[in-house]
Amino acid sequence: MVRPRRVTAPVVGLSVLLVLSVVAWIGGDAVIDRLNATRCTDPATVLVTAAPAVAPALSEIADQVGSGDDCYRVEVKAEPARDTMTRLVDGTGSPSVWVPESTTWLRQARDSGAWRVPESGTSVAMSPVVLAVKDPAKGKNWRELIGPGTKAVAGIADPAKDPASLSALLALRGFASGEKDPAAATVAAIRPVSGDYAERAEDLFARPLDVFPTSEQALERHNSTPGAARLTAVAAENPVPPLDFPYVVLPDAGEAQRAGAEKFLARLRSGQDLGRFGLRAPDDEAAGLDQGFVDETLRLWSGLTLTARVLGVLDVSGSMNQVVPRTGTTRMALAVAAAERGLGMFKPGTQIGLWKFSTRLDGDRDYKEIIPFASVKEHLASGQAVAAVRATRATANGATGLYDTTLAAYKEARKNWELGRINIVAIMTDGRNEDPDSISQRELLDELAKLQDKRRPLPVIAIGMGPDVDVDELKRIADATGGRSFTTVDPAGISDIFAQALSTMLCQPPACRPQ
Repeated sequence: MVRPRRVTAPVVGLSVLLVLSVVAWIGGDAVIDRLNATRCTDPATVLVTAAPAVAPALSEIADQVGSGDDCYRVEVKAEPARDTMTRLVDGTGSPSVWVPESTTWLRQARDSGAWRVPESGTSVAMSPVVLAVKDPAKGKNWRELIGPGTKAVAGIADPAKDPASLSALLALRGFASGEKDPAAATVAAIRPVSGDYAERAEDLFARPLDVFPTSEQALERHNSTPGAARLTAVAAENPVPPLDFPYVVLPDAGEAQRAGAEKFLARLRSGQDLGRFGLRAPDDEAAGLDQGFVDETLRLWSGLTLTARVLGVLDVSGSMNQVVPRTGTTRMALAVAAAERGLGMFKPGTQIGLWKFSTRLDGDRDYKEIIPFASVKEHLASGQAVAAVRATRATANGATGLYDTTLAAYKEARKNWELGRINIVAIMTDGRNEDPDSISQRELLDELAKLQDKRRPLPVIAIGMGPDVDVDELKRIADATGGRSFTTVDPAGISDIFAQALSTMLCQPPACRPQ
């Protein structure tokens, strides 16, 4: 029997060297290039803007991402959802990915004009909405704690800003649906919590309340704070929408960012440990949102609380310096006094901003901001708004740039329209359009017509004072937006006219009363 010859090590080594030499001679560079091609030298940066409640968890997971074969890296920025929404509406900066607390923010962004934001996203975490209860003896479930006939002192944050409070509001409507008169029962259930609601959800923890809605995560964080009074979480007996933290890739993301974002999403959905951050894994079976029911509920809330978003526009043209007979004061002083009085007509949560207008106040613009948007409560607390209004003076020789200013103000209010509020543009003037370089009245009315949206009403209140006002002009402007005009020949009556105008426009069913 002949045994096969064994190949000795020197022969094998020689063969390997020969092969490598040939490879190097005929194409070694090509092989090295192919090996290097699998390495990423320029990873795509995926910018993720996330709600502060989930940002720390996303940041930790993002730190685990190496470029490697995936060729992407992730930067996470914590930002309140409302701030992100404002930037998306303004077009002042878009991340690759947005992760707000709730899907409601996506829909609010779209309703506010950011039409390209997706309607829904993929949930990457979840926190149930619970009731924080000071004394468990007050009730063992939501119906006993916040339902009809409750004796507990309940509080709520603005449901247009706080998804947890919105969930509680939806639950209240659900309780009332079983009553003999659901509409009356709904009003009766909501009214006690609508009187002095909190602007910020975190403020509820400091109030003397028996019960209020919050997220499970926020309650756990509060209870773990040294020295904090411990609160008990009561889960809803019927499904209510949780904080679902939707992950949406935004339209401005490039192809490489989009690919990286999808890979990061897959990592987030791969069973990450979120418990350390007070969050639960996403629950795709959790209660969803009926947008029609949500819109209806927020309209009801708006009618009960009469919170508004008002952009005031004040004429400071030269004619406002005229002294009003029998008063010894100017039209400007009377208008300023009316505007200051107007602040007292609104509830603390109403958002107010104020412009002044004449001609060429800010470069070629006929208008300029006096006070930025903030709640009445914030304006009054700082004192700066009242001081700014009182310091407003008429512009010597300034004309009335009514048309350009009206259109600019309307576009600004439309862009920042808020669901759950009565949105209004209020214009006060003593004259008619006098700017020869402005758009025509016909052009203004045509542009206003294009900006109408039945789902997002935005009326103009046109307030005219003095004998120089063009009554028909103001009426046409107001009518084009579903608003109303109010005029008085005697400027001394401007304060009463101003109050009448705002009371009329802010009076909404089912609680028709001045704000």
